[in-house]
Amino acid sequence: MRIKFFTMGAAAVLAIGLAACSDEAAGEAGQSDLVEPSENAVAGDTDETEDAGATDEKPEETGEEISGEQKQMAIETLKGIVKDAEKGVVYRFASGFTVGESTREEVYAEISKPEEQTGEFDFYHGSMGQASYQIKYDENEVMQEARYFGTNVERQTNLGGITKEDLIKEIGKPEEERAISATGETNIVYQIGDYELQFILGEDGTADHVNLLKKSN
Repeated sequence: MRIKFFTMGAAAVLAIGLAACSDEAAGEAGQSDLVEPSENAVAGDTDETEDAGATDEKPEETGEEISGEQKQMAIETLKGIVKDAEKGVVYRFASGFTVGESTREEVYAEISKPEEQTGEFDFYHGSMGQASYQIKYDENEVMQEARYFGTNVERQTNLGGITKEDLIKEIGKPEEERAISATGETNIVYQIGDYELQFILGEDGTADHVNLLKKSN
């Protein structure tokens, strides 16, 4: 009976030891479970942030790609404006009228009279992707100043995509920069050949319109 009792006691001890090991392992697992959710929560937040960033990156990349294409189109518009300004030609205004040379009669004959008179300017309203213009004539009915307002349709591909940084990069440092307190706009002035080219930037920092006139002596 003693031997049997001893055997049972050993078995009991072994069982207790196994149970203790099992409890210890369970305790360690429990501790691990307590830590890992916290680590996973942090990792989850990081992953969400990274995923959000990755998700945001695709639209941004797509946006940047579209914006890049639009920016390139805007820069091409800017180059065209400057190239024409060197000859005094109003950018894409009918067949090409020249400040200081073309007359009101010539403009009316080719384009017709304007839809509206705005102060001293004839105002031609744009439509269907066509740009708007304001034209001013001197006392001899010769074109004195032309204002190009660009288009309202996909404006970011023309004037709406041109900033001061673009002007400096493409044309160089301006001769003058004037604040227009009445409107909150900024006038960036360039002297190009015999002409003065003014980029009127709106409060958003992009070009609202461009003025071309004869350089004052």
